[in-house]
Amino acid sequence: MIGVFNLAVLALFAVGSFAGNNNQNPTEDDSLYEGKKWVVLVAGSKGWSNYRHQADICHAYQLIRSNGIPEENIITMMVDDIAYNKWNPKPGQIINKPKGPDVYNGVVIDYKGADVNKTNFLKIITGDQEAMESIGTGKVVKSGRHDKIFINFVDHGSTGILGFPDDFLYADELNDAFDSIYGNYKKILLYIEACEAGSMFDGILREDTNILAITASGPRESSYACYCGLDLFPVYTCLGDVFSVTWLEDLDEPKPDRSSKQRSIFNDFREVRTNVSKSNVMVYGDFDVGSKRLSSFIGYREYSDDVSLNVQKSSIKDTVSSREVYERAIQNQLANSKSLPESLKLSAELSQNNKMKSVIDSVLKNIYSEVVKARPDIKSKIGDYGKPSYLKLNLSVFPCYRSILNQITENCFSLPKNPYVLDKINIFANMCVVDNQIHQMMGNIIIKSCSDVPDNIVDVQ
Repeated sequence: MIGVFNLAVLALFAVGSFAGNNNQNPTEDDSLYEGKKWVVLVAGSKGWSNYRHQADICHAYQLIRSNGIPEENIITMMVDDIAYNKWNPKPGQIINKPKGPDVYNGVVIDYKGADVNKTNFLKIITGDQEAMESIGTGKVVKSGRHDKIFINFVDHGSTGILGFPDDFLYADELNDAFDSIYGNYKKILLYIEACEAGSMFDGILREDTNILAITASGPRESSYACYCGLDLFPVYTCLGDVFSVTWLEDLDEPKPDRSSKQRSIFNDFREVRTNVSKSNVMVYGDFDVGSKRLSSFIGYREYSDDVSLNVQKSSIKDTVSSREVYERAIQNQLANSKSLPESLKLSAELSQNNKMKSVIDSVLKNIYSEVVKARPDIKSKIGDYGKPSYLKLNLSVFPCYRSILNQITENCFSLPKNPYVLDKINIFANMCVVDNQIHQMMGNIIIKSCSDVPDNIVDVQ
């Protein structure tokens, strides 16, 4: 659901900022000293069913390197468990579209495996070189007041949350990180691919920070995966995400004259939003940044006059909600299985996953029921467990929200390690919007609700 204000703003963009073509001259204030361009690329997930996240980030790396950004100014985080995964039919390669080029070759991964976590990410973007000295390559963003930073984050998300394999990044933590480096950058641009990505910024990111965020989805909707068809044998999973593939493939195409250099961020936003139909691509923060050239963040390629401009655009198809990718992948494998033992194993895996989903739902629904029993005054405001109301977040809710989710992780099962929960925890954010002290009365309810929970609830999707 999109707020009326955001719709009004977008309508104004449609007739104002986006008028004309991609060759219009964006405003620039870089004539005296351009500064450095810093790029942070993050795939925050792991596992074969999340193939698409690392594919998106590898593709972004290739694009940005070809645009002339030096390797020393690019920092890449990804678990790196896809290229040589046992399920990969072409070991050492990753593709981002059917029959597409290998986007993995040449990617320099600065942080992989367990180093891909919230703590390291925040230290990297805030330039804490001492803290990262013995981790990965130790690279951090060492920006100054003339420098621009581009952050591309791809993973799962939920209300006010972006995922990492073992922990959550909350919107207030990201906001605090940006506050801490204010004055040490000129502009920051974020492209965020995740479900409910808009909730990381809606009502949170101020309009006077020189930071602009473009998100794959609004505050309470799924983003979508693509290239998920049965014809992808033997990959059996989605190769990309609609938002990421759209902006990357569009910039891959040769552009006439110098239009790739001149295109503004808002023009890119218009192009992407027009071509992403399953979710609402949104924009938040300091709109002055949107009038700047996209190339001033990610560089650009100049094409010779004789380069062919008749490149056929891929048809982005076989889309599926990011929440449903895992089950779709297993079903694809079952449909193509030629072995009875393999089919039985896949069926058992799917059955176990569904069983654990039921356990999770039972626990979380019981916590919800006990809270509204103790506080009947909040039920009409927060909505039902299966159909929560849309309540906008603000920074004051996060201590409460984080406390509730931490208590569930400590007493029941790890929320960050079970992506399925991301579609179920909105109701707890709503509780904190209505009463940001409600977490103080929930401890015993959570402990009681989790008293009989099995201890093998991990990686439920």
